[in-house]
Amino acid sequence: MPFIEVVENGYIIDDSFWNEGTLIDKFKNLISTTGIDELSIACGVSPSPDFGYFELGDRFWRASLCIYFVGVTGGFIERGIGYSEPWLFNARHAIELYIKGQILSAFWFEELHNDHLSSGYINKVEGLKKKFSRPHGIYELYQEYQKRITDLIGNWNSDELRDPPNINALLLSQECQELLKELDESDKTSFRFRYPSFKKENVDHLYQLGWQHDKTELFPQTGLPKASGYFFDHIKVINSLHSIMKELKSIESYLGGCWDYIGEMQEWAMDMMSEFSDYTY
Repeated sequence: MPFIEVVENGYIIDDSFWNEGTLIDKFKNLISTTGIDELSIACGVSPSPDFGYFELGDRFWRASLCIYFVGVTGGFIERGIGYSEPWLFNARHAIELYIKGQILSAFWFEELHNDHLSSGYINKVEGLKKKFSRPHGIYELYQEYQKRITDLIGNWNSDELRDPPNINALLLSQECQELLKELDESDKTSFRFRYPSFKKENVDHLYQLGWQHDKTELFPQTGLPKASGYFFDHIKVINSLHSIMKELKSIESYLGGCWDYIGEMQEWAMDMMSEFSDYTY
């Protein structure tokens, strides 16, 4: 029997696995109000200066929220909020993708100074990994982006590209930078939230769930635990992650506006070039 089967009068779900029962009940409630989307659940991303990193990052963020929402409403059989690792991993990965999307957008700004008609309609990138100095170090990646975009705006070619973008709209606030730094310190390699163990001197140690509370073992801004075995306020953590994502989304929106605006300028320039070419002949 297939797991989900759409039939004439609705759907059939295989609920024979007992530990999926609560999730399936919540799924049925959603279907009763929204139905099943059979078309848009599987799709790719479109060419863009960020190379699809923003769009995929947003999907990981929504996946994090889905796991978190289900967990805090009793959708898992585990105690507490359910698995803490998947929602934290997805949220951290979303933030990493957004920052990498910012770096790639900055590369496109740099290309504009060499080729004013560079469209940013990117569908392939050579040597992509080499463009990120620290593949998973999110705070260092952000610092790299911050320096690159600040230097670029400071030397903007206004004669050819008009007024430079607003640098304040392209950077995180100091408060969010502190949150980002703590998130990075809590998981330097991006492995903590996606594996059940950590390696120390060639020995793997299990991350253990604990209920002891020690404020000194929590990061002060995000509320994330510095080590396994310590109870933390998940509401404080999700609020911190949401604050970071909110500002990253604002930067994404501004970059998208820049792309649209520059695209209109490029279309105008190409139309003028075409008219001039027709006139000369």
